[in-house]
Amino acid sequence: MPHGCCRPNPGRQTLSADAKQNQFLRLSECRNSPHASVIRHHINIYETCFMARIALFLLFCAGAFWSIPAWASGDVGCAPSWKLNAAMHSGCDDTAMISPRNDSRINLMLLLADLPGAPPPSIPAKPSVFLDITSLAPSSADGGSPFYSDGEGSRCRSNVVATASFEAALRANLKISEQERATLIATRRGLQPTCTQNGTVDAASAATARAIKSSAGKAFATYIDAAAAFYAADYDGATARFTALGSARDPWLRETARYMLGRVAVNRAQVDYYDEYGSPKEGTKIAPNLLTDAETALRGYMRAYPKGDYFFSARGLLRRVYWLGQDHAKIEAEYTALMALPEAQRGIDAMTLAQEIDAKLLSAATADTLRDPNLLAVFDLMHMRSKGYDGEPCCAPITRAALEAQRPKFASKPELFAYLLALHDYYVAAQPAEVLPLVPDASHQTDFTYLAFSRQMLRGMALDAKGDRNARGFWIDLLAGAKRAAQRPVVELALAMHEERDHALARVFAPGSPIQTPEIREILLVNVADATLLRQQAQAASAPDHELGIALFTLLYKEATRGSHRDFVNDVRLIPASAPSEANSYDIQSSEHLPTALFTKGKNLGDYGCPPLLETQRRLATSANDAKAMICVGEFVRANGFDGFFLDSQPSADDLGGTPSQFTGAPYSRLDAYQAVLASSKASPEDKAYALYRAVNCYAPGRTNSCGGKGVEPETRKGWFQRLKREYPNSSWAQELRYYW
Repeated sequence: MPHGCCRPNPGRQTLSADAKQNQFLRLSECRNSPHASVIRHHINIYETCFMARIALFLLFCAGAFWSIPAWASGDVGCAPSWKLNAAMHSGCDDTAMISPRNDSRINLMLLLADLPGAPPPSIPAKPSVFLDITSLAPSSADGGSPFYSDGEGSRCRSNVVATASFEAALRANLKISEQERATLIATRRGLQPTCTQNGTVDAASAATARAIKSSAGKAFATYIDAAAAFYAADYDGATARFTALGSARDPWLRETARYMLGRVAVNRAQVDYYDEYGSPKEGTKIAPNLLTDAETALRGYMRAYPKGDYFFSARGLLRRVYWLGQDHAKIEAEYTALMALPEAQRGIDAMTLAQEIDAKLLSAATADTLRDPNLLAVFDLMHMRSKGYDGEPCCAPITRAALEAQRPKFASKPELFAYLLALHDYYVAAQPAEVLPLVPDASHQTDFTYLAFSRQMLRGMALDAKGDRNARGFWIDLLAGAKRAAQRPVVELALAMHEERDHALARVFAPGSPIQTPEIREILLVNVADATLLRQQAQAASAPDHELGIALFTLLYKEATRGSHRDFVNDVRLIPASAPSEANSYDIQSSEHLPTALFTKGKNLGDYGCPPLLETQRRLATSANDAKAMICVGEFVRANGFDGFFLDSQPSADDLGGTPSQFTGAPYSRLDAYQAVLASSKASPEDKAYALYRAVNCYAPGRTNSCGGKGVEPETRKGWFQRLKREYPNSSWAQELRYYW
């Protein structure tokens, strides 16, 4: 299987306007690869798994989708890792630090941004740690990529733009009468090809040619005839007509016809190459002479018109010819030449160039075939990943010896090579101490390139891994130079994780704190902060409105469910008069205004005749073992969809927010509450009957505990069911319950 083609690295051959799922489109690119015969069975397996994942997702939505944090990606099953030492590629946690976790296109784009004359990368300006590659890619008016090299696709894709250019050229030609001009324009507009027919030329163009009398007009009529032949896949006819226009007096016709000879040759080469699914047919190869003809025609246009209207398109099609011919040396040379140019002279933006390189070169490359240090570095980073997006090993891991063997290829970029060695020491060899001599301290800068930034980030990570006492000062020093797009939030994440693990959470929320990225602050509030800090941030004059809401909602929910009932009664005074009281539980975190009034005005109180939550909390403040009040807390949680709530879970230990919560009390579990009622000597028969009813239903219908806490075996659930039927047979709950799960 070729290195990287179907690796766990999302990508596309063409980019859709509706941002179709990256991973599936990455495999679609492989379908059009010359290696498709080797990987088609992998695509079939993926499609089966993909449909299974969709089915699973729909089931998941029915019960627990709301429990996904708002900071997660919108992709199915994809959530970013809020940590720095991740080498697993998930497709949704790319950062401004060049690293194995990143999508290869992001890594390449960051390296391109460091080249002379490069503009800043087009990264969303909001202060988020993670980059969304789907929002960075351009598209054409027809929903696909504007660059033909992304896969000529339907040759009809150019029809709309070509019609406009044709009309502009007609209007510029003063030798054509208004009547003939109107006829020609109407005929060209009437050419609406589908590119499904073969060999059938549009009859209207032939009729127009007979109606036009002037020599200038006849040349434009010939062009329409040639275009109709091209769209109809009559490549012999199109070649003959475009060749005839080589001597046309109109400059637009001469240039366009010369360019179209190249496009005709590219499309001729692909005849019968793809099957109905867009994959190369088994055992089919393009005749070398056809590819040579296409290369000759495109290069001929580029030599004749080095500043022509179609120069960049011709260059893109030339790269496609090399890709179709699997000529890796030529296509890499083209990419290397493009990268050396300022972006304005490439004719392709950095993101789309990275997209194309990933699909057309890296998908089939090996370390031996690559020569350019930037491209080789991106390839090496892919092979330092621990896992792919599916949790499976991504690629054959690169060894330290294999990296050392590449040293001559990095002669022009020694810092990039040293960084790759340091990354290998950190991620693959798990030897952070070895990073420090390879990456000297250069944190005191006013501006970092992306490579320099990445090097210093890795040094800081190594310092933290070693427990170096200077790590915090290093991160603070690094902030001053982290000025380029998306750099500062990554440093803030590093500093926040340091403060959290140094038991210095208060510093994150102190006045003048350098940590201002909203997601970082809110994750710490939700998962780690104690009641005092939450109460402070719920009233902080300098805090953003959303942070105020997150702090107050977290405070009240945890007080209500973790035993701080007296504090809850006091803290409800902090709820703003304008706060909403209703919300869908699955989008609470992403709501602009958090529904903190839910705790005082909420109407969803369950099925047990419970009073408002504030009254329940007052009863518990007086008597913590009040059985009905305990049940009513559970009813509030159940009725509002808070089972398995994000406020009752904790991130992994090595993630931001993964240290033990400082809030007093254990995460809430309805099942634990029901068992406490069942064990109470003061609980009424009605309370115990309802507790049994609800405890059994914690396992309905999937036989898994949906109420939180430690689960119980089926025999225990059977015992609850039998006890309800035996001890409380007249209870409505006993009569309603017919099964146990």
